Amino acid sequence: MQITFLGTGAAEAYPGLFCTCMNCEKARELGGKNLRCRSSAVVNDDLFIDFGPDASAQATRFNVNLAGISDFLFTHSHWDHLAVHDMFFRSSGYRRNGNLDIATLWGNEESIDAVLDQLRVKLAKEFTVPGDIIPTREETRDELVDYLRLNVRVMEPRNTREIGRYTVHALDAMHKEPEKTMNFIIDDGTAVFLYATDTGPWGDDTWSFLDALDLQLDVVALDCTVGHGIPGGHHSYDSFLAEREGLRECGVLKEDTIFLAHHFSHQDGLVHNEVVDFMEHRGIKVTHDGLVIIRNS
Repeated sequence: MQITFLGTGAAEAYPGLFCTCMNCEKARELGGKNLRCRSSAVVNDDLFIDFGPDASAQATRFNVNLAGISDFLFTHSHWDHLAVHDMFFRSSGYRRNGNLDIATLWGNEESIDAVLDQLRVKLAKEFTVPGDIIPTREETRDELVDYLRLNVRVMEPRNTREIGRYTVHALDAMHKEPEKTMNFIIDDGTAVFLYATDTGPWGDDTWSFLDALDLQLDVVALDCTVGHGIPGGHHSYDSFLAEREGLRECGVLKEDTIFLAHHFSHQDGLVHNEVVDFMEHRGIKVTHDGLVIIRNS
């Protein structure tokens, strides 16, 4: 399994778009790994996690061919993880090569509703006088396959789906109630990867589901957004470390599991090298934009 982290920042990116706090100014000065776009990742070359506002630019930057993506997973409906306007460029009018396989967008009900709402406005502007006729969600769903080569599928937490060559287990995240936000365990037959961003400490249902799966993880990327702040819908450093200990006690970590801190904000946080100094001696790696992890169990 190869995992490419296209973005590793929170909603406002790092440095924040309009922020001049000490952390943001330091990140600007240092550059390099301290500069973080909104979080997204690609597994191998065909499974995309969280197509946000920076996804297309970061895919180009890090040599990911979006035409080869067969499935897109969405953790939840927040716009920094779900910004599908660029999907409109899948239409034949924007491609000189007419061959494009159908891809599937997977998310909870709120995420799929957000996809349909975003794309139906774009479709209305393409086919009618702007604002004249807005298609319904159902009409939009029908148009997606022919016009944008897209399917949409609802996926709920505490469920397992076979998605292409992957087995994907959806876990309950703790982020945006009452929306059923998700973390994902992805198994491609060579490695098992937990992608757990935009979550605070898990509830009992998540731990019970994880225990019932009876698996071991080769790679973990866990939310580490608020640094020395107070955990809630995101992890702090302290709750991050406590969650890692919970995973160890649950028996899902191997001796050589690659454990990654991921998804960072300038709010109460540190710049990259400072996070590395805090985490590395604890056996934890720190993600940065463009990081590639290769793991075979």
